[in-house]
Amino acid sequence: MPEALAIAHVTPYPWESGHEINEHVRRMAGGLSARGHRVLIVAPSGSHELVREGRRAVRTGDLFSPDGSPRVLAVGEALPPLPGRARAAVPIDVTRTVQDLFERAALDICHVHEPFAPSVASVALRHSRALNVGSFHTPTERVVSTQVARRVVQLVFGRLDVRLTSFRATADLLRRFFPGDYRLLTPGAEAAPRAGREPGAPVEIAFVDAEERPALRLFLRGLRRLDPALDWRATVLTTSASRPSFPPPKTSPDSLRTTRW
Repeated sequence: MPEALAIAHVTPYPWESGHEINEHVRRMAGGLSARGHRVLIVAPSGSHELVREGRRAVRTGDLFSPDGSPRVLAVGEALPPLPGRARAAVPIDVTRTVQDLFERAALDICHVHEPFAPSVASVALRHSRALNVGSFHTPTERVVSTQVARRVVQLVFGRLDVRLTSFRATADLLRRFFPGDYRLLTPGAEAAPRAGREPGAPVEIAFVDAEERPALRLFLRGLRRLDPALDWRATVLTTSASRPSFPPPKTSPDSLRTTRW
């Protein structure tokens, strides 16, 4: 078995926010832990209890879970944006906690997600003493980082040993402002067991309505290209109490349905 590594995944989003990048981090951390690596998840949090526990762990040096599972370290509270600013500055106590963490933890890899300033991920990148990997997910310009603090962000990104992007559009955007070698690593998903389809049953197409709104529009545009004479059925799975508002494609009423999950 390869040598076990000490790895920290750092996300800028509050851990309990349900953000898709946090879910990505959780799954990656679980997979690495299952392979025998020691994994920390570093994140801000809106939970006072979780923050107290995280800071206590940093203070005492009791960082990794004894059972080998990923350990979530909340390094500070998630603060709302200040009026007139794109995002609140990282408080000094959060910065100090992150700095203490990287001084005390003998990490092999620090994997930061969306390390734009100001954020916990950016602070972690500044203070990391490990091999630094940066993942950039969304193809959205961060005006504070690309315009206001571009030179500072460029210096911080210089600490990255590897730069990964989830989409080509993300890489193209980043190269405009922060030139470098960005490797494309598209999102993955766990394969679920497939049930056998009975002969003559319609082809089932499903869309999980947990993505941004443009994703649903793209899905519907794809349905409009399907021949309504073919035997298929599409289902939009949603957590919304009401049916999503979208223009129905030119199909029979039974071809498209909405189901809560």
